[in-house]
Amino acid sequence: MPLYYRIFCAARKLKRQTCVRIDEHRAKISGPADVVCDGEFASFNGAAKVNPKDTVNKSAYWIEEDLSLPGIKDAAQKIEAVKVLLKARGLRYTSPAGMFTPATYTQDSEKRKLWENAWVAAHSAVEAGDKVLDIGGASTAFVFYLASLGCTVKVIDNDWSCCGMIYNTKYVARKMKWDIEVFDRDISKPIPFPDNSFDRVFSICTVEHLSSSVRRRMMREVARVLKPGGIVGLTIDYGPDRKVLIADKGLRFGYRQKLFDEIINPSGLSLYGNDDFVDAGTGKDGFLGAFFLNKPIK
Repeated sequence: MPLYYRIFCAARKLKRQTCVRIDEHRAKISGPADVVCDGEFASFNGAAKVNPKDTVNKSAYWIEEDLSLPGIKDAAQKIEAVKVLLKARGLRYTSPAGMFTPATYTQDSEKRKLWENAWVAAHSAVEAGDKVLDIGGASTAFVFYLASLGCTVKVIDNDWSCCGMIYNTKYVARKMKWDIEVFDRDISKPIPFPDNSFDRVFSICTVEHLSSSVRRRMMREVARVLKPGGIVGLTIDYGPDRKVLIADKGLRFGYRQKLFDEIINPSGLSLYGNDDFVDAGTGKDGFLGAFFLNKPIK
């Protein structure tokens, strides 16, 4: 990154950290503004031990097996090929942690992210020529993969870690001649596109980092900009040690009603695929899952 952009990122990071500390202090005094689900997370659908291969809305409990399935394997190989291509040309994509720090590219986290990306890509049937919106994926391998397919890609992200994700997205798009436009924009603001603009909308591990009110607003906007017949692909993760202000633990599949109240119902969209979420987690470990919505053609 140029020096001027590094200074800009550093100044913005200081401002954001200050705002977070102020919000945390206020929360200690008045209590959290959002409803929080406490206690153990229920394992939905009986903590299935057999991989339900015909489901699309499920947790990543069977990563290795899923990545060997037809369609998923093909998507995963293409995503990995894009990563190899970028590295060969000296270009960068973010780690699953949303940074460029070498230590954050761990084998385990890369495999989990590959499951998310390949699962969503395959089951959304995204293809060349699609107009795609990605929320929260600046500089990710997934966004670059979408562009490599021949999609027109718009990205909305907020460079929270201030590591140059927005700048790098523009740089890679220019070098690779990919059709990507990125907007450094807070998702709490309206999505800056007309109604029925996109064939597909994606958000990989982003909604769980938002407050309840913001995610409801975001999902209403997602439905507005999605074309009739379009598909939304979403993934969520949960770490039991995260602070509530950073990640809302209530979005695990076991809390089905919260998932409907804060994501599905506000959007007005329909579940795409099975409506019995498969959550094979124990309630204590980290969680990763994917689900899909679609906009009926009237």
